[in-house]
Amino acid sequence: TKTPMIVLVNKGTASASEVLAGALKDNKRATIVGENTFGKGLIQTLVELSDGSAVTVTVSKYQTPNGID
Repeated sequence: TKTPMIVLVNKGTASASEVLAGALKDNKRATIVGENTFGKGLIQTLVELSDGSAVTVTVSKYQTPNGID
């Protein structure tokens, strides 16, 4: 479709909504307007250790179709 699309983003835009906005921009389907987004772009998991402590491990990273994170 050729209907113009604008996507509004702000500092609360995070995770999947950032990926969607980025994909629409990468594919020249929408213009992104607003503030910088949350920008985390990481998927993390908490691994508990035997001594009761824990460590956060990054297991994946969000990227747009053009590879921008």
